[in-house]
Amino acid sequence: MSTTNSHRNLYLAASVACMTAALFGYSVGFIGGIIVLPSFLEHFGLDSLSPGNLASATSGTVTTWLVGALLGVPLGMPVCSRLGKRPCLTLCAVLYTLGAVLQLLDKQSLLLFDVGRFTNGLGVGAGTLVSPMYIAEIATPETRGMLLSGYQTVLQIGALIGFWAAFAAHAYLEDSSSLQWQIPVSVQLIPGICLLVGTLLLPESPCQLAAQGNIDAARSALHWLRRSPAHGEELEREFRAIQRVGLATATLQERRPSFWSVMNEKSLRKRLAVGVGLMVAQNMVGLNALNYYAPKVFMSAGFTSVSSSLFLTGLFGLVKVVSALSFMFTFVGMKGNRFWLKSGSAICGAAMVSLALVRNSTDPGMSHDNPNVYGWVATSMVYVFAFAFGISLGPISWNVCSEIFPAHIKAQCCAITTCTQWLFQIVIAGITPHLLESFGWGMYLIYAIFCAVTLVWVSLFVPETQGVALGSDMDRLFGFEPKDSQQSAIEADVDETTALLYRNNPIRARRDSVGHV
Repeated sequence: MSTTNSHRNLYLAASVACMTAALFGYSVGFIGGIIVLPSFLEHFGLDSLSPGNLASATSGTVTTWLVGALLGVPLGMPVCSRLGKRPCLTLCAVLYTLGAVLQLLDKQSLLLFDVGRFTNGLGVGAGTLVSPMYIAEIATPETRGMLLSGYQTVLQIGALIGFWAAFAAHAYLEDSSSLQWQIPVSVQLIPGICLLVGTLLLPESPCQLAAQGNIDAARSALHWLRRSPAHGEELEREFRAIQRVGLATATLQERRPSFWSVMNEKSLRKRLAVGVGLMVAQNMVGLNALNYYAPKVFMSAGFTSVSSSLFLTGLFGLVKVVSALSFMFTFVGMKGNRFWLKSGSAICGAAMVSLALVRNSTDPGMSHDNPNVYGWVATSMVYVFAFAFGISLGPISWNVCSEIFPAHIKAQCCAITTCTQWLFQIVIAGITPHLLESFGWGMYLIYAIFCAVTLVWVSLFVPETQGVALGSDMDRLFGFEPKDSQQSAIEADVDETTALLYRNNPIRARRDSVGHV
């Protein structure tokens, strides 16, 4: 049986789980274009508002979705642990689809639209927690890195479709027609329904079933995913490894009755500081300011027509897809994480400074010979920023968070870092339109300062994790030593089993990351 054929069910299951990335990406991609469409502004009575009130209304529409996503992470945690990852994926699909339906109800109520965005965000937030864990658990060692990098790529493709959906709606539909904004909104139903139907085909994660003591179901799920003989040697070896990891992790969980008691360990606090710090930096350098308000940014650079700003926003999404593919197939294996984090921060900061200088030169009342040149320079800097971010802080922040935490408390720690990521997305989405309105070009200098701070912080405090084995090697990297021989023996068992599972590709196999739009 060929490799592709033997992995057919695995690819199918991973593709269904990746639909949460499509939900995430499209929701981010289309909203920036929708809130500047004439039909949307007229339908919800926003066209008569002052610039300040309009900024508040549109930032509220963006922020409600982010609040929903933030709350979706803790909502998904108990569902994952008590019911399983497949039911959590189903919940994501139901919430996301329901939210899309609420947004489409033609009530001319921005409040109802925002309620739909909030519900939609709940589904996306839970998806950012469950999908990476599910994909990591069902993948083989040699496919794990590829499948999880594929999650990031699907996310960026979803965002790209969202950017171009808004552009196409403006280009081909009348400004007086509500269909101009309703069609891009209705596209959300496609990935939502695909995920909902797809979860009916998915097995539960074998790791989840084994941890719950459902051994026969775990073996059956693994057999379906691998399409190998039910009692073949390879399947039995992997199944025994899954059982041992579940047992060892459960033992460690029993020895540490609460997450907060583990917080007494200095090593864990250092890991959380790195993980949380990377998520803060990921947002504060300004990428989400461009994600959610790219059309407004391009308008402020001199491309004042809605069609041209939406077209440039579509190209912005294309650049991010190219950067995701470049990182997935090229950059990830060339240098360590610290190199790309520092290089990306420096380039992003330089791009923001350039944006500030160009925007200052194009402000009303300033003398310049050719404003079109300034506008194109500003636009090119946006694309440079997007590419640099896409090969550095974007994917690596998630990668590092996925690999530095001990297995027995990984879900809780990843929930903290994921919530941090969503929380700071809310901050950026809420303040960006006001910064753009009040400070103009000064907004880019603020983000440039955060890029510089990130560069210094990474240089001083973020260790190199690429190539470091999970378990005791990662513990030693963060200064942790087991307190007693029994704990050391348990963790050695986890390390041995991890090595068994990752025997063919130890470095690529551990890259269980989500992504950043």
